[in-house]
Amino acid sequence: TPAEYGAEIAAQWDVIERDLREPERWAFLTNTREEDQPTRIELLFDLLAGSTAVGKPPRYQTFEALRPSIQSDRKGFWGTVLDLHALILEWHEDRDLHHKVGYLISEGASLTALVADAKKSRRSAFQAQLDASISKRLNLQRSAVVELSYEDSPEHCLRLLRLMNVESVRRLKHSGERYSFRAHKREKWSLEHIHAQHADGLTKREQWEEWLRQHRAALGALPGVAVAGRDALVARIDASFDDLNRQTFLALSQQVVEFFTLAGDAPADALHEISNLALLSSGANSALGNAVFEVKRRRILELDRAGAFLPICTRRVFLKYYTAADAQQVHFWSAQDRADYLDAMLDVVKPYLTPETTS
Repeated sequence: TPAEYGAEIAAQWDVIERDLREPERWAFLTNTREEDQPTRIELLFDLLAGSTAVGKPPRYQTFEALRPSIQSDRKGFWGTVLDLHALILEWHEDRDLHHKVGYLISEGASLTALVADAKKSRRSAFQAQLDASISKRLNLQRSAVVELSYEDSPEHCLRLLRLMNVESVRRLKHSGERYSFRAHKREKWSLEHIHAQHADGLTKREQWEEWLRQHRAALGALPGVAVAGRDALVARIDASFDDLNRQTFLALSQQVVEFFTLAGDAPADALHEISNLALLSSGANSALGNAVFEVKRRRILELDRAGAFLPICTRRVFLKYYTAADAQQVHFWSAQDRADYLDAMLDVVKPYLTPETTS
């Protein structure tokens, strides 16, 4: 009866609304904030209306686009809503699709276009299309990755590191862990220098004092170093606080950086290379900028213990996950560390690199 059918639709509507209110599922599907779309089923209606906009379409546009279909075949129209809901659930439950679709959406791809591709393709062909879309957005050859620099191409660096983090979670074997697009979209991400070589960007006395306090603590915790040289540097830092000025700070900071840099191991031109960059939220980055590797490592451990969302590759960098066992030295970021990190990066993103061009 019409009443029974209406009750069935109402129950199905509630199920769809509940499913789309699951925070991780919503963040996987769209870049629209949860609070900006109180009625979640509208996302499906927007998709069926063919909206290719990344954000919310103009008011009433969706209704006007769908009205002919609803009026001509209400049951058929509702069937397409249920099919679309099922497709989205399938994507979310599949580990590969969750990460690949989620990455593309987070990078600004059109969900409408992805749905259209899925409807007209076999599963294997759709997977191949996703890979091709990721590759097109990355738009990097292997040789270009090696040459990436914070100074010359920061957006390419960000895009590459975002992909590396999502792919690293996707590739975890025998794990139910998934990349959290919800946590990802709650933050603004920036590039963090893994090991800084200068503190020139600090201009206020309170900044100088905080930098020196952090690095003094790290110096005191260093095992197996030249104790006399370390203790002398700590004494100079302690003596500087009463009358600290820019010239004194810059001299001390340079001595500290040299102490935390392995001899001949960090040329100035390596500072901005991709092998010295990691992804970090802007808030955490502002608290860590201009610090040497050891200070950042200690702060990353604090954030991790506090339950902060840290991209998997950022955590691995500061835990020396990528460094070969015979080259481990926990407190410094060396040329060997950079080389091993770059190799791991290339391995993770290899399926999405474009072929090298030949002259």
